Amino acid sequence: MPTAVDVVVVGAGAAGLYAALCLPAHYSVCLLTKETLQTGASQWAQGGIAAAVSPQDSPQFHLDDTLKAGADLCDPQAVDFLVTHAAAAIDQLVDYGVAFDRHGPDLALTLEAAHSQPRVLHAADTTGRAIVSILIEQVFQRPNIQVFSQTLALQIWQEGGRCQGLCLWADHRVHWLRAKAVILATGGGGQVFAQTTNPTVSTGDGVALAWRAGAMLRDLEFFQFHPTALSQPGAPRFLISEAVRGEGAHLVDRQGYRFAFEYHPQGELAPRDRVSRAIFDYLERTEPDPTQGRVFLDLSSIDRDRIQYRFPNIIQVCQKWGIDPFQEPIPVTPAAHYWMGGVAVNLENETTLPGLYAIGEVASTGVHGANRLASNSLLECIVYAAQLQHLTLPTTPPTPASLGASLPLAPVDLAQITAWRQELQRLLWHSAGICRTAA
Repeated sequence: MPTAVDVVVVGAGAAGLYAALCLPAHYSVCLLTKETLQTGASQWAQGGIAAAVSPQDSPQFHLDDTLKAGADLCDPQAVDFLVTHAAAAIDQLVDYGVAFDRHGPDLALTLEAAHSQPRVLHAADTTGRAIVSILIEQVFQRPNIQVFSQTLALQIWQEGGRCQGLCLWADHRVHWLRAKAVILATGGGGQVFAQTTNPTVSTGDGVALAWRAGAMLRDLEFFQFHPTALSQPGAPRFLISEAVRGEGAHLVDRQGYRFAFEYHPQGELAPRDRVSRAIFDYLERTEPDPTQGRVFLDLSSIDRDRIQYRFPNIIQVCQKWGIDPFQEPIPVTPAAHYWMGGVAVNLENETTLPGLYAIGEVASTGVHGANRLASNSLLECIVYAAQLQHLTLPTTPPTPASLGASLPLAPVDLAQITAWRQELQRLLWHSAGICRTAA
């Protein structure tokens, strides 16, 4: 572990990887991940990445859909920035070698909920994995980027009113790493809820780091609950992509009734928050124990070959847990999925603490408002991270850490911490979950 670098990137999902790649090549960069590469939420993204690249589509249509899905609480300037840079972001990913699905020579586009046009690019149903794997390959080709796994950021180091680096936990010891800029790309915090589609690493670390350092946070109450997570005894809350409904799957109850049209004229293709609340309310009305209730995704209206082509990973996971989507509907229930709020940033990814930046789900750019439009998350990672190519650092060279040698960590009561965490998850699920009476 070095004692000083130009830039530290905390997090190695799509946002962190792309940020490291976009930084000027003469900067020394440390890329930190608290687990290993390919363990973040980007890796799990199925549906795709949205961009107005069709002749029938336009950035204005994409902007309108995003604002509408966000309940008119988006920052219009941030959304405009996102959609106008979307096509260039796709071009860069294609240049890197991301193999999006195609119809002949053209990029294949699908429709997802709350989009007015088919504009979601995809790589089967493992788009996140396709993007992250290519970005990892690119990172390992860059001599200026060092990757450190099993490294946990504990505290932001501040001096003179600006961020000067990080306090880290690595190799069973505490270390201090000085940097001219720290970029948080730590992802979301779905693990704060009892039911979530997020991986175990999504524990809100970046938001906590920024808050403790005094950086401004924004819109923390806006958490998106995905309407269709796999609900099967013993199985994780595996996300059943929005794209399944976009391709024609129906959301039904145990009797096969398409109840979602009782709540919204678009039925199962309404915005995510509407569909999640519809399921929650319908189960409250119809199930003896709503907490154990579930509804179903019926794929019978989709051609079998189309299902096999578009959703091989979903089929594999369902079959692993004893469900054959070709013969029976998939049991689903809502689960915490995406944090729209986070560390407040501007269009240059700057937080209110000089020297500290945030990108991806940990950041609050203002793009998503109260409800993220499907497949805008990967796009936000790429578009906003690309702005780091213009990052200018202080001219004063970083000096080695002066806080003494690395130190061992004091003993902790893991059993007590686990108990507190589980109680917090239950509290948030029941008291700050899908349906609330106040923010």
